[in-house]
Amino acid sequence: MAFEKDGRLDLVIAFGVNGAAALMMLVGGMVVFSSKLLRAANSLVLALALGTSGGVTLFIALVPLFSNSFSKFEDAFTSNSEKSGSGSDDSDTIEGDAWLAATGSFSGGIIISYLIDFIVHQLTPGQNPNGTTRAQEVTRDSMESSSSKVDMRPPLEFIEDPGLDIFVRMDESAKQKHQAMGILSAIAVGIHNIPEGMATFVASSEQLYISVSLAIGVGMHNIAEGVAVAAPIYFATGSRCKALLWCFWSGIAQVIGGVIAYASMGMGRG
Repeated sequence: MAFEKDGRLDLVIAFGVNGAAALMMLVGGMVVFSSKLLRAANSLVLALALGTSGGVTLFIALVPLFSNSFSKFEDAFTSNSEKSGSGSDDSDTIEGDAWLAATGSFSGGIIISYLIDFIVHQLTPGQNPNGTTRAQEVTRDSMESSSSKVDMRPPLEFIEDPGLDIFVRMDESAKQKHQAMGILSAIAVGIHNIPEGMATFVASSEQLYISVSLAIGVGMHNIAEGVAVAAPIYFATGSRCKALLWCFWSGIAQVIGGVIAYASMGMGRG
């Protein structure tokens, strides 16, 4: 493991890459500072960002991370075989066991992801499986609550005051609905960020290029999720600080995932 070369430097890199990916939540949340960006953050843009990040993450998981998992299992089984005195004659068996263990671990990760999705769905009914709100639904509901008149105005009625604040007209019930939507999204995204933080940290402990590639995919995903968390909260409260604060708490969950990964694989090393 890379920890054995220079533990301090490797920990700085691992947590640094993990933290950088987590901070992308705040980058996405900063959309509330621009009315143009808020208008541009429609469902198509978010879908494109999520799809691209998903492709990057899936490639990293299937190619370098899975092959590294197989190699580590093979090394571990070979070492155990030599210690037990059985020698290396059963190399085919060791290789088969390594493939089985790597595939089983991969499948276990899929099962855990589905369980997390199930828990999130139970905690946040009406949200998308990845915890984000539908941007189109947010804008449509905001407009419907802003006026009872039927006209041809844009989906969101942005109003800028002399202090450069941007807000949307809506009644109190709509504000409560949007605030709850944003908070539930933040909770759902935070739950999802824990295993993402673990994966990014583990990748950082092996190869820097793998961790950077994975962090790029996770970071793109976090930008889109930051928009989904910040926008409804900002529409409801008019406070940029509250919107960014919820993005921050969701991002911190990814760092917590990295700490969990370090505790499980880094403790006890001499």
